[in-house]
Amino acid sequence: MKRFLKSKKIILILTVVLAIYFPLSTFAAVCVFRFPDRDVYKLYPKATNYKSVIKKVEKETKEKCEAFLGKPLDSDETELTFYEIYKGKELIGMIHPHAERGEYGTIEVVWAFTLDGKIIDFTIQRDREKKGKELNGPDFRKQFGGKDLNSPFVLENTKEINTKLLKPVQEADKGSSAIAYGAKKTLTFYKYLFQEVK
Repeated sequence: MKRFLKSKKIILILTVVLAIYFPLSTFAAVCVFRFPDRDVYKLYPKATNYKSVIKKVEKETKEKCEAFLGKPLDSDETELTFYEIYKGKELIGMIHPHAERGEYGTIEVVWAFTLDGKIIDFTIQRDREKKGKELNGPDFRKQFGGKDLNSPFVLENTKEINTKLLKPVQEADKGSSAIAYGAKKTLTFYKYLFQEVK
């Protein structure tokens, strides 16, 4: 019995230690593209096919991204998957699935953007937000269209939505902020993993 209680105590201590060193927010970033055959053609109606491209986030790239974002990358953001979207043989755009922590858990967003880094649209593939329908609705989404890294999605060095640029969904400030920061982060990755790599 004493041995059982000692084992339980050790497990409890390890759980607390892991929770302190690896909070939930650090596990929000890497995101699986759950429904590519549905969402590619929803975001790019003229697409005929797509191809995944895996990019490693090397130390120099990580430092550039963190300097631009004003925030450290999440611990699991070491290898990222992008999707090249084709119409026949012509490359017409990119997709990157990305996740950030909302108010009630992870919000998984699939971002579509042009080859020169302008947002086309996004779709939420999974979330637990009370206002998830509104966050994935056209009124909120359309605000991101055409915006690029010159657009201040969030307040400088924060993850807080810039309400001078984007109107958050009512009663969903944290979810709106998570999506806005995800937009900035996705385009930052694209800049340093694709546009500045020749």
